Amino acid sequence: MGGRRCTCGIGFVLAAVWMICAAPACAAASATVAPSAHHAEYVRLIEPFNELLHKDPNAAVVKAGELVRQVRQLAGNDQRRADALELLARACMGVERYREALPLAAEVVRIRRLADPADQELLALALDLNGTILFAVDRFEEADASFRESLLASRQAFAGHDLRLAQALENHAEGVQKGFGRTRYVVELLREAIALREAHPADAPGKRAETLEELAIHELREDEYSAADGHLADAVTLIRGEIARQPEREEASAGLAQMLVMRAGIAARLARKDEAQRLAREAGALQFTDRVLRAENESLVATSLTLSAELSDDLDAAIAEQLKLLDGMDRYEDLFASGALDRNSIADTGLWLGQLYLKKDELDLAREMLTIAHRLLGETSDVLFSLAELERRSGHDAIALTHYQAALRTRKENATEMTVFFGTSRTPLSSAPAGRFGTQATAAVSLGSAAVLVPGAQFSEKTWLRAAAELTIPAGRATDASHLLIRSKQVLDEAQFRVRAREQMARSRLYAQSALVFVHGFNVSFDQALQRGAQLARDLNFDGPLFVFSWPSQGSVFRYGTDRASADAAVADFADFIGQVADATGAGKIHLIAHSMGNRVLLPGLVKIAGDPAGRLRARIGEVVLAAPAVPEADFAAWLDRIVAHGIDRFTLYASSADVAMKAGWLREWGTTLAGYAANGVPLLHDHVHSIDITKAAAPGLMELNHDVFASNPVMSEDIRQVLQQGSQRPPDRRLDTLKLQRGPHAPLLHWSYEP
Repeated sequence: MGGRRCTCGIGFVLAAVWMICAAPACAAASATVAPSAHHAEYVRLIEPFNELLHKDPNAAVVKAGELVRQVRQLAGNDQRRADALELLARACMGVERYREALPLAAEVVRIRRLADPADQELLALALDLNGTILFAVDRFEEADASFRESLLASRQAFAGHDLRLAQALENHAEGVQKGFGRTRYVVELLREAIALREAHPADAPGKRAETLEELAIHELREDEYSAADGHLADAVTLIRGEIARQPEREEASAGLAQMLVMRAGIAARLARKDEAQRLAREAGALQFTDRVLRAENESLVATSLTLSAELSDDLDAAIAEQLKLLDGMDRYEDLFASGALDRNSIADTGLWLGQLYLKKDELDLAREMLTIAHRLLGETSDVLFSLAELERRSGHDAIALTHYQAALRTRKENATEMTVFFGTSRTPLSSAPAGRFGTQATAAVSLGSAAVLVPGAQFSEKTWLRAAAELTIPAGRATDASHLLIRSKQVLDEAQFRVRAREQMARSRLYAQSALVFVHGFNVSFDQALQRGAQLARDLNFDGPLFVFSWPSQGSVFRYGTDRASADAAVADFADFIGQVADATGAGKIHLIAHSMGNRVLLPGLVKIAGDPAGRLRARIGEVVLAAPAVPEADFAAWLDRIVAHGIDRFTLYASSADVAMKAGWLREWGTTLAGYAANGVPLLHDHVHSIDITKAAAPGLMELNHDVFASNPVMSEDIRQVLQQGSQRPPDRRLDTLKLQRGPHAPLLHWSYEP
């Protein structure tokens, strides 16, 4: 019911292989740039090869290699040479030899660009192939550029209302942007495709209905309920017309049932319970002679009624619907046994029942259902998150942590396009597109949002760039921020900022009613600040609104003194920005993380907030994480004393004696010890600070600065996650097993050290 899912990593690449192989290469006369005479020859060659590639990829490699040898004597720009190289590149992709495929695909693109006359459709296919391979070898920005150029070539290839452009847009949405996790971009592409189809009277209604449904699915992911419902209503009308013309086609009736159930789900989410039940019953009234379709429809209707009851907080009714469905599955045991019906649907029902029982705090019944789901579905993120919650409520914290970490690792294999809200006191660059900011300060803070792509498989060893020891916590690898791609940036006025932030707050579950603000440190550009903020939010699994405050760092390792003055000058703007965050989100808790010199902004900013006579924000400040503070110890302690005197007292400090930047700061601050330096293995100690020495988390090698270990080491990320999620409910002496409690020279003050 939720639509097909495409994940990044190997799954995305393989899906894209077949998307490219199946892409049409036709030569209708309505193209803006007429296909070349070579086009038909290419089609005759590619179609049988795609069949071979699908059946036997290794045989396809051999066949393509023979073709390459045959054209070796042709001129370098001969299109027949590009054909052979393209086949070999596709074949190498089919057997996952991506690095061998990459130079082949690049050469195909070069030759297609030089074609005379130009054939934009063949160029688009070559660029798609090249982009997919670039993605497979972790060259994400180049991949994205290749995909963008491919779409441009498709637009040049086809005339205004040519249906092939609609098909190209749909392919790009499904095979590329959906895999990147870019829901908003998918919506834009599919809306354009629908407009083309609606302008074309010869378009098949069934295909238009299919695109409308896919568009509605992505609009729902953006919480655009009205738009999704309108598009589903149009699709329902089209499908009803198809059924009237061909009543014997039960597949069309099955599609109608799915759309009705989706509309029922929208009505349920909008608290229109009567409408939701009416639409669900309408779907349930559809008749099917095919037992498989009948069983699937019963499951859809039960799902809709369960969702409606759950959203109305009628958990007993929701459980009754799922139990009824589970009992009814006995009638279709033969279909489950033969594989005609997916046995996982039984497990899905058990998983939902387990989650409903968890909501009712009926832990024994929840365990029974979740155990069944775990056995049948395996370690999916949904199963593992539910098991983690079950074990947490049962008092088994160690088991809960293991399940939770495994769930995070599984979820992070998928690409995510994260929204990062920002406030910056940097001067906008007038000669650049909106969202570009320089290194000088301005009198007014600019507000906005950015879409930052975190690719899938970021957490596997294949894409991890740091040398690091294996960790005792199975947290995978933390994100490398250099792999994060900023797709778009928008400057917003206060009203837009408020609306979008409040929408993101409404979608949060793990961190309900919480906002997170990140303040970057020394030597960081505006875009790098956005990337690092997105990295943190991803690694913390933070699903509330994320805000980055970017002060005008020079982005140069040689401008420490200038950055220090800029940080000091940004304090008032930061304090005002926290007020804007509070007003925009209505958050009950605003968590703060500052890195390095960002602590020179955050701490005196908190002094202003804490000392406000009206006390408007004091109670809303949640956890404050101080990572490697490039702040003299005396200033650090003095600011803390003034802040905690007003009741803000939840501080965590990460410090290290292996932090090269802290040692350099000691020189630049004229021999003053910085708060982020753990002298002799003991971090700065303060009555209201949980201090953690992370020296042993440092990566080996002389070139490692070890200045961002709090973000690059997944153990630190997990510690921060637990602090943010549990807050004051977590006993002060409870941390991860690898963080050992130590007694320093100033007992009774305690600190922890990371012991891998």
